[in-house]
Amino acid sequence: MALAIAVVTATSPALAQTVRNVSENNASVARANNAAVSLFKKGDYARSLAALDDLIRRHPKAALPYSTRGAVYFQLKKYDEAVKDYTQAIGLGQNDTVTVLNRASAYSKNGEFDKALDDCNAIIRVNPRNAVAYRVCGVAYQGKGDVERAFTNLNESARMDPRAGKTFVARGMAYEQIGQSEKAKADFAQAGRVDPSSVAPREMAEARERATGLATASKPAPPVVMAAPKPAADPTPTVIAQDAPGGETRVALVIGNGAYASVPKLPNPNSDARSVADSLSAAGFKTVHLDNDLTATAMREKLNAFSAEASQADWAVVYYAGHGIEVNGINYLIPIDAKLKTDRSVQFEAVPLDSVLTSVESARKLRLVILDACRDNPFLRDMAKTVASRSVGRGLARIEPEASATLVAYAAKAGQVASDGVAGQANSPFATALIRNMQKPGVEIRKFFGLVRDDVMAATGQTQEPFVYGSLGGDDYFLRKP
Repeated sequence: MALAIAVVTATSPALAQTVRNVSENNASVARANNAAVSLFKKGDYARSLAALDDLIRRHPKAALPYSTRGAVYFQLKKYDEAVKDYTQAIGLGQNDTVTVLNRASAYSKNGEFDKALDDCNAIIRVNPRNAVAYRVCGVAYQGKGDVERAFTNLNESARMDPRAGKTFVARGMAYEQIGQSEKAKADFAQAGRVDPSSVAPREMAEARERATGLATASKPAPPVVMAAPKPAADPTPTVIAQDAPGGETRVALVIGNGAYASVPKLPNPNSDARSVADSLSAAGFKTVHLDNDLTATAMREKLNAFSAEASQADWAVVYYAGHGIEVNGINYLIPIDAKLKTDRSVQFEAVPLDSVLTSVESARKLRLVILDACRDNPFLRDMAKTVASRSVGRGLARIEPEASATLVAYAAKAGQVASDGVAGQANSPFATALIRNMQKPGVEIRKFFGLVRDDVMAATGQTQEPFVYGSLGGDDYFLRKP
C-alpha cells in the first residue's frame, strides 16, 4: 500500500514534512500479512502473532508487518512492544497517519503522554482538520491531568466529526472521571444514537479500561465546570489499513483545488482531498496520489501519468474537489490558474471531464470518478458570453459514461449546486459522507453511494442530492472486505 500524503518524519514526529508511505511491492509479503490480519480479526492473536514473527524474520525490511504486529501487541496490552513495532514501521516508511496515531495511542497506554502528544500534534500541524488526531491528543491530556486541554481537544474533534460515536464514549469517560455523571450519560446516549456499535459492552469495557488506566497513571484533576460541549471522536482505536478485497490492485488520484487566483479561495477542497486520500489508503488502495492546488498544465500532466498507472490496476479512482463548470452540455474541472473571462476561454483554460474519464478507462475491473465540483461558481458572475446560443450552467451536466463498469458520482445531481460546508466544518457534506461510509466493511459500491446520498440529504436539509451516473453488471464491488 502506498500513500502520497503529508504525514510526519520517522525520526522526529515534531518535525512535519511531506513524505510517502513505502509501497509493499512484494506480493508474498502482502499475502502473508493479509492472512495475519484475518487471524487478528477473528481474535486468534497467538496465531496472528506467530505468522507475523515469521514474516518479519523472513522480510525484516518490510514495513507493513511491523505495523500490523504493533496492532496485535496493542490488543494484547503489550504496549512497549506495540510502540517498538510502530516505531520500526515508521522508520521503514510506514509513516502514514494511522500508524503515527496508533503509536500515540500506545504511548498513552504506557503513560508516556508527552510522546503521545508529540505524535498527534505533529499530525495536526500537517493536517489541522484531522478529527482523530484531536481525539488522541484529548486522551493524552486527560492522562496528564490537564482537564481543560483534554476537553478542548475532545470538543474540537467532536465539532469536526459530530457523528463519530466513539468520541462521545471517550468524552463520556472523561466526564465520569471528573464526577459529571449527567454529562457522561448524555454523551453515552448520543454515542448510541450516531453509532450503536460504539456502546456495545465490549467497546464500553475497553473504553472504561482505558479511562481507568489513565486515571491511575496521573494525578486526578479537580472537577471543572465546562461549557455545554459539542460531540467528539473516539480515543484510541487500533486501526489496520487493510489490503484490497481479493488481492486486487487499486490506485487513486486525489485532487483538491481551493487556492484559486481569480476568485475567492474555497476553504475545504484541500482538507477534503487529504481526508479522502487517507480513507482510500486505509481501504487497501496500493497507491493514492494526493495533489492539491493544480494549474491546468499540472492537472493534465497528473491525469496523463495516472492513466498509465491505471492500465496496470483492477480499480482506478479519481476524486476531485474544487470548482467545475458546464458549457454547452460539456463538463469541465477548473484549475487554480483559470481566469475564464469569456465562455469561449473555458475550453482552453479548464480540463474537460472527458480527460478524467480517459485517465481511468484502461483499468481492468472498475473505473470510478468522484466529483465534489458542483459548488456555486463565482466565475459565472464576470464571464462574458461570446456566443448567444452557448449555455453555461450553474452545476454540472448529466453524463452517460460510454465505457462499461464506469461510474461517475456527483456531489449534487445535474444542475444542482453542492455545499462546500459551513464555516468551521472540516469537510464538505459530500466528502464527510464519503469518508464515513468508506470505513464500513462489506458495503457494495452501489449501496455505498446510496448511503452517501442519504447522509448528504440529511446533512443539507434535503437540499443537496448526490447522484451517480453509469452502470455496472452483475458483479459485486466492495471498497472494503465483507
